[in-house]
Amino acid sequence: MTKVLKPHELYEMVQEFRANGQLREYCNKSEGVCYYPLGLGRGLLRKIQLRPGLNLCLRDSDTNFTYIHKIRHHPVDMPLIFKYYLAGVWQIDNDGLGGEVEEVSGKSYLYRLPKTGEIERHMPGRHCFLRIQVAPELMYELCDRIDDFPMPLRNTLEKPADSILYHSSPISPAQHQVIQQICAWPYQGMARHLYLEGKVLELIALHISQILSPSPTSSINPMDTDRIHAARDILIQNSAAPPSLSQLAQQVELTEVRLTQGFREIFNSSVFNYLRNYRMEQACQLLKTGNLTIQEVARSIGYASRPAFVTAFKKRFNVTPSIYLKQ
Repeated sequence: MTKVLKPHELYEMVQEFRANGQLREYCNKSEGVCYYPLGLGRGLLRKIQLRPGLNLCLRDSDTNFTYIHKIRHHPVDMPLIFKYYLAGVWQIDNDGLGGEVEEVSGKSYLYRLPKTGEIERHMPGRHCFLRIQVAPELMYELCDRIDDFPMPLRNTLEKPADSILYHSSPISPAQHQVIQQICAWPYQGMARHLYLEGKVLELIALHISQILSPSPTSSINPMDTDRIHAARDILIQNSAAPPSLSQLAQQVELTEVRLTQGFREIFNSSVFNYLRNYRMEQACQLLKTGNLTIQEVARSIGYASRPAFVTAFKKRFNVTPSIYLKQ
């Protein structure tokens, strides 16, 4: 039976792993990274304060437990949050939103929900997201044209104690490119800090631009949207030995053409380019753990041949796996 953990239970387990020397973590000034211990799953959580009022968090984990977090009320000085889901589904029941919503991969969320109560439920499996926290007062330093913002965003900045904001939108190709550059977490020391701050500000600019100029309404009906998300989930669950395009389309009861078109519209990618990128993300995480050889990583994500894996990895990240390990 899957474990169900609440915040204090998870905290106690982490403390026990730390006391037993089973928790790998690193902290240097404003930056920290913690690797999930085997008892909870695998993956990592990275955090960095880029400047006062501007924080970046990246989580990529595959957990074996259900996490339920009950928030009595978000603080009045809650930051503005930009969140980008790359994998997983989180269920949010917030009394300011009038019911439960699901936050899913392929979409971004901009929200600020002061004084509202909330229950978050994270199911077992892979969860990958990037989160940016911005203090409302910092937005005035970053931009002197707040009057041009959409009214919900403008209200939450001008009346931070009384207004709530919740806006979702698809992750655009331009946003996805910047997210991948951030997830690479390149360079070291001050160079990394400056690089990440620049990319985070670029991502915020793209997000606000998207709100000001929304993309055309999707031509995909809700039922087909659910089927396309189901197809994505099947690909992820069987990434090492995926079905063919025709088999995948048959499993979700769509034509190959409709599945292909839907993938491009929802995920800004072809079906198997999405799979290839997912495999490469998995490869990066496995290489970072240092527990597997390059050949073992290749096999674990579905490549029978090391040369084929090296070629795909270099095409995706512009470096070979061996150089990536050294960096």
